[in-house]
This record gives sequence, structure tokens and C-alpha cells, in this order.
Amino acid sequence: MTLSLTEDQAGFRSLMAQWPTGVTVVTTTGPDGPAGCTVNALMSLSDSPPLIVLALCAGSSTLGHLRRTGRFAITVLSSGQGGLCSDFSALPAARRFHRTEVRDIDGLPVPGGGVAALTCDVADELPYADHVLVVGAPRWSEIRHELSPLLVHRRELKAVL
Repeated sequence: MTLSLTEDQAGFRSLMAQWPTGVTVVTTTGPDGPAGCTVNALMSLSDSPPLIVLALCAGSSTLGHLRRTGRFAITVLSSGQGGLCSDFSALPAARRFHRTEVRDIDGLPVPGGGVAALTCDVADELPYADHVLVVGAPRWSEIRHELSPLLVHRRELKAVL
């Protein structure tokens, strides 16, 4: 199948769905408590100094809270956290944390049970199209080697065994 990607948004989404990617939850603090959303647009930017970059929708309430605090946390979801992924992508913001244990790390809400987690200071941001690229400088991290990550491929959640 050949697509005219400049005119076919659904075709472009279908193309990008072929790329398996990890699933994360990005969290921060809002005026009424924890705030966050599901994000799969995350990558390392540099290892010297350590920097990551994530993409958030320009209209995201999580982005607004992240800008206000200047800090955020990332939790790499484990294979058993499909429900958490759904909660953070589909539920109203006030109900996203209802089924997860949350730890306070560096004053940020960090859901438990993930393969890895880190907290970051916002180092920079770049608005681009309908998203904002946020550069984060890690402050704290943990890795749980005994867990397997959750992936999304062709719009389906998949566990890595």
C-alpha cells in the first residue's frame, strides 16, 4: 500500500503503528494533586550529560502542570500494567491514579510497579506542530531488572516475555 502521508492522517498513524514502542506514564504535581498521562514518544537524547526527550500534546493538562512545576517523573510500565496504561490515557485526569500505588519521590508522584522510573527537571522545551518536545535532566532513577516492559504495537498492548 502506498500512502500520500501529507494528506492522509489515518495512513500516517497506521504507518507509525508498525513501530513497536515502550509505554510510559509521565507524572507531575497539579494544584489539586497528582497529574499525568500515558506517553510512548520518549527517547534518550544524550548520555553526557544525561538527557531525555518526550513529546506531549500542546493542549495537554499534564504539560501545563509540568511547566508550572518545572519537574516530572517517568515510569516505564511493566507487562502487567496494561490497566494503568489505559487509565492514564482514557480516564478523566482526576481518576487516573485511582488503581495504583503512588510513591513520593523528590516531591513528585511516581506510580509503583514499573520496570524503571526516573524524576527529571525540565531543561528545555520546543513547540513543534501540535506537540511540545520536553527535554528532561534526570535527578533520580531506579531499575527493576526482574520485570518485563509493556509495549504497544499496531495499537495493541503486548507483554515482552
